[in-house]
Amino acid sequence: MSENTYPVKNVTLCGTPLDKVTLVTVGTVPTGLRNALDRFVDLVRRAAGVTLPRKTEAPDGASVIVGIGLSGIPALSGTGKEGYALVTDDSDLYVTANSERGVIYGLYACLEDFFGWHFLSSEYEVVHPSDGIDIPAGLCRTDKPYFFSRDTLWWDTQRSGPLSNALRLNGNFARDVADYGGGINYGGRFVHSICALAEVSDAVGNQPCLTDEKTFETVRRNVRRILAENPDVDIISVSQNDSYAHQGGCQCENCRAIDEREGTPMGSLLTFVNRIADDIREDYPDVLVDTLAYRYTRKAPKTVRPAPNVLIRLCSIECCFSHPIADPADERNAAFCRDIEAWSAICDKLYIWDYTTNYLYFIAPFPNFGVLWDNVRFFKEHHVLGMFEQGNHQSYSGELGELRAYLIAHLLWDPDMTRERYYELMDNFLRDYYGPGWTYIRAYVDRTTARAAERHLGIYDDACATVPARDGDDPIHAELLGLWDKAVAAASNDAERAHCEKSRLAPAFQYLSAAFERNGGVTEETEAGAAALDAGIRRFDLTHLREGSRLKPAFDHKADPRTWC
Repeated sequence: MSENTYPVKNVTLCGTPLDKVTLVTVGTVPTGLRNALDRFVDLVRRAAGVTLPRKTEAPDGASVIVGIGLSGIPALSGTGKEGYALVTDDSDLYVTANSERGVIYGLYACLEDFFGWHFLSSEYEVVHPSDGIDIPAGLCRTDKPYFFSRDTLWWDTQRSGPLSNALRLNGNFARDVADYGGGINYGGRFVHSICALAEVSDAVGNQPCLTDEKTFETVRRNVRRILAENPDVDIISVSQNDSYAHQGGCQCENCRAIDEREGTPMGSLLTFVNRIADDIREDYPDVLVDTLAYRYTRKAPKTVRPAPNVLIRLCSIECCFSHPIADPADERNAAFCRDIEAWSAICDKLYIWDYTTNYLYFIAPFPNFGVLWDNVRFFKEHHVLGMFEQGNHQSYSGELGELRAYLIAHLLWDPDMTRERYYELMDNFLRDYYGPGWTYIRAYVDRTTARAAERHLGIYDDACATVPARDGDDPIHAELLGLWDKAVAAASNDAERAHCEKSRLAPAFQYLSAAFERNGGVTEETEAGAAALDAGIRRFDLTHLREGSRLKPAFDHKADPRTWC
């Protein structure tokens, strides 16, 4: 008898060996679920060495029975739209939910809970070895998310359906990728839609007049066209165009009169959006109209209230991200707290657009790991229903992007997890992804988090300022780079080494930027370091070092690295 070389050994279902178990599908199997089932079979085989036979009717003996809304499973009643139930009787395991996505989440829960899989990135997943696993009779395990809408918008999760499914994200952002099981369906643009709907220029800062009947009729016509052409739409955006911090909305006499009466430019915007929402409500009773409370419209109006089918998406773009939003030490965060309290008092469909990286320098360190847990709990406490955590969605990240997406996704599914559980997830990821040197990386996370908390951290900060030096001779940046050098040296295989070397690009970029600033120009050390950094950026395909700016054909190694972005 040959030796079992697979990592997970002696798996049984209610006492039946896994090689005697059949995978049974019941009822309709949509494309996303079919792809997830294929992946489930493949990962079970890779973990335990058994390829489950597949049937549509349960044979004699033990089975894993998978289907949407399986009858006779009372636990389903408490799982909502996207939760799932894992239930066993004396011989069979039932994986079921009230929706396709819920069943997909249940399959991934089986892979994690019973077979030891951990899904770390789109290109890297690990299975923890086990000498024996029994899925017991009498099991009844259910789970469901708190947030209705969950998205990280990091490069890996927004381009990989399997990873999004494994991390239980349901995709506000349009995601046309294989193996993705549906999700929330948006009609037209995700946000910043009003210029397209009004058929005017969408140059940043341009905002159409919201009291002009021509604008209303044009937007109304286009909203109805989109809804008629897309009968499965859940949400349609009628939302202000993007803007810079100093820009506002229409300044005509009629718009300004509403805004002055309401104490905020949200007055004219919400009045307009409510009109659209009222117009479509009878014909499209299940569609929500999404609009941003962003920059100049962030403050809630005095008397205008969102229509019942309007969704307010409050944006935290001005906040400090080295201190929890609930910490009043920064007036920016205190102002946001006042705004979310005002909105949560008048809106029962409140979503958040949050920010989780540095948009001026994607590649620079952005030490916000100390506030992610606090902030997600804060949003839940203020009755937020949907979370959009914007990250670097344009490129692989040089700065712990995979870790950040992983942690945020887990928080969005379970915002009630303890702080200890949050850091346990962090340590598990670091150990699995980076290898034996993971403790150096955890020290890096703790060191950068503590230093960043000595000041305030914005999403457009200078690369040297995100982990500030206390004076010109402060060795902080060299110390941080040294921790990554130790992690690289400790890697036990090529994959771990590559992960360390890619993430090391962030402290290397900051170290060189600080050295260039400290020395007043180029030195032999910075020129050599710049050449190595350039090679690493291209090796790991970091195509965007800054939002909206693609990689240059060549970098000047004698120039300040911050000019590369």
